[in-house]
Amino acid sequence: MDQLAAFGQTVLNGLLQGGVYAAAAVGLSLIFGVSGILNAAHGELVMLGAFTTYWLFKLHGVDPLLTLPISFVLLFGLGYLLQFLVLNRTLGAPLLVSLLVTFGMSLVMVNTALRVWSADYRMMAVPYFDRSVYVGPLIVPLSRLTAFVIGLAMVGGLYWLLQRTELGRMIRATAQDWEMASLMGVNPRFVYAVTFGLGAATTGVAGSLVAFYAPVEPNMGLTYTLFAFSVVVLGGMGYIPGVVWGGFALGIAQAMTETYVEAGLSLLVAFFLLYLILRFMPAGIMGRGRVE
Repeated sequence: MDQLAAFGQTVLNGLLQGGVYAAAAVGLSLIFGVSGILNAAHGELVMLGAFTTYWLFKLHGVDPLLTLPISFVLLFGLGYLLQFLVLNRTLGAPLLVSLLVTFGMSLVMVNTALRVWSADYRMMAVPYFDRSVYVGPLIVPLSRLTAFVIGLAMVGGLYWLLQRTELGRMIRATAQDWEMASLMGVNPRFVYAVTFGLGAATTGVAGSLVAFYAPVEPNMGLTYTLFAFSVVVLGGMGYIPGVVWGGFALGIAQAMTETYVEAGLSLLVAFFLLYLILRFMPAGIMGRGRVE
């Protein structure tokens, strides 16, 4: 493979990974944009979604693609309960309060997963995901292509829901002015719970997509929490379409570092990119900052 083709392969790998990063970050962006909660347990929701797909495939032989709606429903229920029973009590409190509460939730999730599943790395072996699609000199692994397409479709579906449905209008109204929304008959606490449920559900599906091609283990959440925060800040806090551009930027930066510098420095370079964006574009790449 010549240098131009190698460069193209690196960019392609970054885009494919960036699409999954966008899917993993869109829930964090939605939750912060509506309720102002910074969810430190975000990566653990990715981990739970990944394990949902792994165990359904391993124990019951469920096709990984068919596990996605199951992951969505299970994580929606968990997210709804966490917001309704716990996080609604932090509404109106300083940002640090919700951060500390969700950090405690992340510790509970990680240690429970370690106790139940141990710290072993697990990988699915799906025959049709071992194949690749060839586009000229470029190699596109089917597992990553599938995760990329589904991830971006999910981001687009969530944006459509916010813009075109009655529930979406309720969510946007609550995000902009919850007091005025409540005067119009909207129950803000219910909306916050549904929003957190949707955010957790999309994050769980993203975890299921990660399980298509990457190892699954209880401590994987921290990395995805850091990447999700980076993507959301890059794209604009609370701005849903921005996560796509933030995901692409982070994915390409990571792929370039792993190919041309050193794989171990990819996280450092990712955060250096984050610093540069914040230094010159404080509102993110898209210059937007809330659900509207």
